[in-house]
Amino acid sequence: MPRFRRAAFGTNEPDVYGVPPDPNISHAARIYGLSAALAAIALTQWVIISLCDFSIHHRSEVRYGWWLLCTFFAVATLAWTRIGRKVPYNYILIGAIVESSTIYIAMEQKHSANVLVNVYAVIVVVCLMLAAIFWGAYFPMFIVPGDLVLSILVAIANIMIILFFINAYFVGYKELYHAVRTTFALVAVCTVMYTATIIHDRQFEVPKNEYLFLSVLQFFSYMILHERILFIAYRSTDKIQC
Repeated sequence: MPRFRRAAFGTNEPDVYGVPPDPNISHAARIYGLSAALAAIALTQWVIISLCDFSIHHRSEVRYGWWLLCTFFAVATLAWTRIGRKVPYNYILIGAIVESSTIYIAMEQKHSANVLVNVYAVIVVVCLMLAAIFWGAYFPMFIVPGDLVLSILVAIANIMIILFFINAYFVGYKELYHAVRTTFALVAVCTVMYTATIIHDRQFEVPKNEYLFLSVLQFFSYMILHERILFIAYRSTDKIQC
């Protein structure tokens, strides 16, 4: 994640991009507000899509892997590259991340049991997100994921996504799909905790106009957790039908 550093490519050109901090709006409120707005946009589209009369007959495991991989690299581009943080490329990336995740989750919702399952999934994931944010913001730092833990989890996640595609195209072992989803759900929870430590200035200081990638990172974590809960619901109902 980008830390504060001196600009190296221009005397008066900033190394960070975004709207200057507003003294009337706190840094945390801006990030959590944007995260909530992105989630609300997704939720509104899910409701609209659920009212439309179309069905997804084939549930593709490979689709999950490609969504996860492409979205991760989009978030990484937004967070770690200069061009990715520059207007209008940052807004284009954010729009692509939100819309692709929204459509993917909407397709997954078509496989769940009913509307009530989808409502419960939203409630459960929101509670998980709030608990992870509270943990990272207020719990003692020695029990909050730090740089080392997050780096190890990201390395494991990279290995798991490679195994996922090998399994999807050559092996087809179903339990590995569940292991990959569980791994990324764990990474998502720890990422939300870690992000909360940054937002509340407990880890290291990020320039206050570097807030877009933090909001999108929280949104992406929310999408991963939401997909995981939907997959558990789908797997449970599939067993009942069998």
